[in-house]
Amino acid sequence: MADVITTEYRLATEPALKSFVSTVLAKVGVAPEDAAIVADVLVAADLRGIESHGVARLESYYVNRIREGQLVAKPDVQTVRETPTSLLVDAGNGLGHPTAKRTMERILQKADTSGAAFGAVRNSNHYGIAGYYAMMALDRDTIGIASTNSVRYGAPTFGKDVLLGTNPLAFAIPAKNEPAFVLDFATTTVPKGKLEVYNRKEKKLNPGWAIDAQGNETLDPQVALKGALLPLGGYGTDNGGHKGYGLGLLVDILCGVLSGGASGNDLPLPSDPPLPGKISHFFAAFKIDGFRDPEQFKADMDTELRAFKDSQKAPGHDRIYVAGEVEYEKTLYNREHGVPVHVKVWSGLEKLAGELGIPFEIEK
Repeated sequence: MADVITTEYRLATEPALKSFVSTVLAKVGVAPEDAAIVADVLVAADLRGIESHGVARLESYYVNRIREGQLVAKPDVQTVRETPTSLLVDAGNGLGHPTAKRTMERILQKADTSGAAFGAVRNSNHYGIAGYYAMMALDRDTIGIASTNSVRYGAPTFGKDVLLGTNPLAFAIPAKNEPAFVLDFATTTVPKGKLEVYNRKEKKLNPGWAIDAQGNETLDPQVALKGALLPLGGYGTDNGGHKGYGLGLLVDILCGVLSGGASGNDLPLPSDPPLPGKISHFFAAFKIDGFRDPEQFKADMDTELRAFKDSQKAPGHDRIYVAGEVEYEKTLYNREHGVPVHVKVWSGLEKLAGELGIPFEIEK
């Protein structure tokens, strides 16, 4: 793990980085309790090695949009509809993270009483990594599910129009001694943030990730950012691109159509001028004890996960991972050694601190 951190990165302490993000957001008008939630979600992404959804997004996705009046720093969040097992919330065009976390907390409380519960949020904005919200269920002997639609970045199979977001799905399932099974994936080949990371690092894209504005595959991240992401599985149907397309559309239906929020063509394009939030989220939770004893289930989860990890390795490989294990180990490592922040992101944060007149003391 240590060789991952190169001169391209600087190391921050987790508490200092969270405090800095919270201070920045509070400085532009976000309520301190909301700012703390956003900071926790962003730093969690960087800890898990998902830098595309971490503090790199602080200025462009949140601070600038608040400054431009396109995102409400202190939104009027409303419960639109509620039953013992369901919840619909309007986020009031605020930051996605605080409303998403509080909605998932309410869903988990409902699941504690009813065994299962479902929720949706509309009129929201980007909420960070979906896995954060699914993982909130893990210490409650509960299986958590979270998803969100997004600004449009992806084209449907055989199409070139940009109609779908990255539309991630996340599932979190507890185990006993093994790390939890946490499956958190975009339904496009990669998240749009990964194109930004590759562009920042001046690296070529992998084949099958993206197309240009004319519908042709491209390896140039700058060109891809003006084109579209491909569905999970890549171009056409030979490698299963239609399956990723179907999953992405499913997320858009559960998040946007079910909540009465924006979906499909009603979602903004990244090339549009900054627009008020139209993003929607979906959450679900169900108790394991509705099916069997949770401790026995978690012991069997250990057996299940180890069966895959202990199975025979392909030539040239000495380890098989299960979903969430790499991110779990990165979190442990980064908590001990420091949160890696790319030097270009670090410079941006330092510049932002200067503009806002706040201390920048985050280095490990």
